[in-house]
Amino acid sequence: MNSDSAITLHLSGPFGVSDPQGRNLEGLSRRGQALLAYLSQQRGMQAERGRLADLLWSDRSEEQSRASLRQELSTLRKLLPPGLLDANRQSVWLDGERVKLDQSGQGSFMDGFDLASEGFEDWLRERRMTGATSNENDSDAQAESHPDIFTRPAVLLFAFEALSADENDALIAASLIDDLKITLSYWRWFPVIGPEAIGWKTAKDGDMRSIAAQVNARYAITGTLRCLGNRIRISVSLTETETGRLRWSEQFDGTLDDIFEFQEDVSRAIVAQLEPQLARAEAVRIERSHPASVGPWQLVAQAEEIDRKGGEGYGTPESNLEQMHLMESALALDPCFAPAHARIGRIYFRAGLLDWYEDRLVCFHKALAATNRALEIDPENWEAHAYNGLTNIFGLQEYSKGLHHANESVRLNPSAALARHALGCGLEWLGRPQEALEHLNLIFRLNPNHPNRAAALGDITTCELFRGNRDRAIDAAKRLFDIAPGYARGLQRCVVTFGYFDETDLAARSLDLLREAQPGFDEAYMRETYPYVRPEHVEMVLEGMRKAGAFDA
Repeated sequence: MNSDSAITLHLSGPFGVSDPQGRNLEGLSRRGQALLAYLSQQRGMQAERGRLADLLWSDRSEEQSRASLRQELSTLRKLLPPGLLDANRQSVWLDGERVKLDQSGQGSFMDGFDLASEGFEDWLRERRMTGATSNENDSDAQAESHPDIFTRPAVLLFAFEALSADENDALIAASLIDDLKITLSYWRWFPVIGPEAIGWKTAKDGDMRSIAAQVNARYAITGTLRCLGNRIRISVSLTETETGRLRWSEQFDGTLDDIFEFQEDVSRAIVAQLEPQLARAEAVRIERSHPASVGPWQLVAQAEEIDRKGGEGYGTPESNLEQMHLMESALALDPCFAPAHARIGRIYFRAGLLDWYEDRLVCFHKALAATNRALEIDPENWEAHAYNGLTNIFGLQEYSKGLHHANESVRLNPSAALARHALGCGLEWLGRPQEALEHLNLIFRLNPNHPNRAAALGDITTCELFRGNRDRAIDAAKRLFDIAPGYARGLQRCVVTFGYFDETDLAARSLDLLREAQPGFDEAYMRETYPYVRPEHVEMVLEGMRKAGAFDA
């Protein structure tokens, strides 16, 4: 450690930052201190910008919180030794070699520290509960065994081609690739090989199949960029390299006014839409394969295809049971296959939430056991974090734990619609509907055809209800009713919204379908599975049901 340019973070007892001579650093704001403390506890002392903005400015919009983060980072860089704090458009990190963590003080983690931000307070409360005061990388005891990601089909990212001789266009294309690589690094489903592995070739620089074969990539991402004045168009494609078959392509249009924000939006949209396309392509490929070739990841792809065809919302009991059998087969092949444990947790969570089995609580505990097992095997399985969070919130009313896991899911895979949905649900249940809507609405920007869009619409309509936005709430409820008239959980939201806002005919139609989809539905179920922290939100939901006649004898 270079002692001349290092700092010490005092974490046990009162929080402080000191130089090598033991002198406290002056001028650090409350949020600046919170940012340093949070980074010190993350893997690699690194965190995603969106996560930091949401954590430290929970009461502000996404745009405002990101602007505040930029200002805070600028101030911190001036106060800290040069190069100790760094950032790019996606992440913020500390130079771990120059940061010492002092845990010798008396008292709890950051004893007496508080911040006017619910997100940070939730995180701080969780850290104090677990007694954690050290960085996750500091102990060999924290070492984890991760499954070899190259047991899955690899995806090769080609360099993007600039369709003009303008040097600026080439720079923008290179910058976009850099942004896309960072976003893809959060992706957990398929290993991604960057363009540096093939000498930064574009798709026109050789035979795609031969180039992909050099790095054993089954799929290739290619793209072009064209600038016309202030306008910019990016075209992206996904190709199956062995057959040359085009699996997906899309164009993105924007302006150079805020090129960095545009690149970030494009990167996230690409990742979000590639995931289902790749899973679908794998499922089709497996159908053409001999059964003896089926392995754990192929069984996951088969399960995903069943889930997509299983109906809106969370599918049917039958489609989920079919997926359960596939995941049990995957675990028979590999008992430490974390994605299978996570999917089993997903199935039990759905069963408890939708009243598929007699003992709802048993389902939730099985969901928690499965997702906990997945996280024991792979602490970075974002889907396990998502369903662990949802189960803690909906099933056990463990709000702090639930929000922690939902935040982790987004941190690990910010482009995953499911991760955003889990966090949106957590914020909704904790009485923060405006923040919830920022994540829930982002789902439809990331993936307009999100498999669980009906569930997301249900959360959106209720959040708009809580905020008093009648037209938006009813519009979301109508969309939900149209696409998922057999989805019980969605119909409950429709009944509440239509009933609350005196849309009598729509409320009656929704209630009839709900009683058909969920014969055992009653007020006790609503109270148990709509555990809002704020009593006024519980009352609004129940009032909507009562006005619709849902609890009439």
